[in-house]
Amino acid sequence: MREPGKQEYERTASEMDGMKADDKEKSLWAAIVNDIRRRGDVGMYGLENYICKLTLKEDTGTKLVLEYPADLPIMWLEVNYKECIANSAAGVVQAAREIELVPRAGDEKPAQEPTDQRGACLPLVFGGDAEAQSPEQVGTRATPPKRKSVRKTDSFNSGLNEEYDFSSFVVGDNSEFAYAAAVATAQQPGKFNPLFIHGSSGLGKTHLLQAIGNAMRKENDEARVLYATGETFTNSYIDALAIKGDAVRNFRRKFRKADVLLIDDVQFLAHKGKTQEEFFYTFNTLFESGKQIVLTADCPASDIIDFDERLKSRFEQGLSVALRAPSYETRMAILRAKRCRKRSELLSDEVLDFLAKNITRSVRRLEGALTRLATFASFSHRRPTVQEARSQLREFMYEEPATRLAIKDIQQCVADEFHLRVSDLNGRRRTANIAQPRQIAMFLARQHTACSLQDIGAAFGGRDHGTVIHASRTIEQRLTDQPELRESVGRIMAALGI
Repeated sequence: MREPGKQEYERTASEMDGMKADDKEKSLWAAIVNDIRRRGDVGMYGLENYICKLTLKEDTGTKLVLEYPADLPIMWLEVNYKECIANSAAGVVQAAREIELVPRAGDEKPAQEPTDQRGACLPLVFGGDAEAQSPEQVGTRATPPKRKSVRKTDSFNSGLNEEYDFSSFVVGDNSEFAYAAAVATAQQPGKFNPLFIHGSSGLGKTHLLQAIGNAMRKENDEARVLYATGETFTNSYIDALAIKGDAVRNFRRKFRKADVLLIDDVQFLAHKGKTQEEFFYTFNTLFESGKQIVLTADCPASDIIDFDERLKSRFEQGLSVALRAPSYETRMAILRAKRCRKRSELLSDEVLDFLAKNITRSVRRLEGALTRLATFASFSHRRPTVQEARSQLREFMYEEPATRLAIKDIQQCVADEFHLRVSDLNGRRRTANIAQPRQIAMFLARQHTACSLQDIGAAFGGRDHGTVIHASRTIEQRLTDQPELRESVGRIMAALGI
């Protein structure tokens, strides 16, 4: 049976002699897009938001010249879609075609003129100490400083680790949108301001955050790009208050004169009212000056508990993107990429498959497990077996969720422990004898399944992810000082085999 894309193209090929050039390109490109859709190499998001926005300008016989609109990041197109387009094109026209991506004529946007949320141009002046722009300056084009091959001074400590870049980040269906937003932010500062990246620990938030900073400094070595964790910001502020004198003024100058501010784990500021107030004014100063701000947290801004509502609203006014747990295919891609980078040829695909199937919740832990096995293989000068890998990684495996544990199993065991029905846990009643068992079930589901917060909430009568987070934190706190609760949870876990 002939492929749909190819069949459609063959059906119209005989009619092309009488077509205008534009019609020929449109017909060929439609057939290629249909073939990409049929193959399933690109998800619906990528197909609709990237592939379908391209247009075929010319088929030279050896090369397809594709035009892309200015709002699409060229790096993202090159890395993620060029190869699949070439594969489908070869199948449709029955010949190899090189793919060239060019900006659509008359559709370029100067990278020096990012826009704010209201559409006004905000000049992003790198390397200077300019204060907020006056109304007369808004909309004027900033003159970029002269590029220098060697930085004159390294007195400004950016806090960046140069090992983190976009090329070493393995993109999967769990991170496609977040990666695209990060690349676009690095290429067009101010396009998304602030950019807020959230997700559980170990999924790549820090990698993307630092990659943005490194890309910006590579583009302009005079840019004052500042990376700091929420803990660093807090401790620096406390130290400045203790020292007094000019310390607070110097602290503010350091953070408020940055051209790009990258704050990792901003949720660390929770419960710290004075530090949040200081960060609020820092945020406003940078934002009003048109400086790029990128933040990461372990949950959406709206779910950070005991946090200034003014800050939450400012975090949400830009673009918020999520990093989720990677699929098996993405975990294998990460492991193979890391194996190549570490030159760990002694690790077989069978061992990588074992890792990908058994370490599912954190990319960081996945990489740590790979490093452990690569070191073991290097010292022993032989390929470790799956059995040896299991033995070497016992503590990694211990912290992983039971592979077949389901939310319904947890609900049943909790209901049995407290002499309830599962329907009580899923219902709307909030009496004390039901509320705490429900929270325990949510806590265990979050700790010992790979389900998302949304899935867990849905399994408990359609509750939202904020409720799941609150339930988990409540039980974590109570376990430390309530022996009876610890005993109950211990019996439930024993019944579940965890």
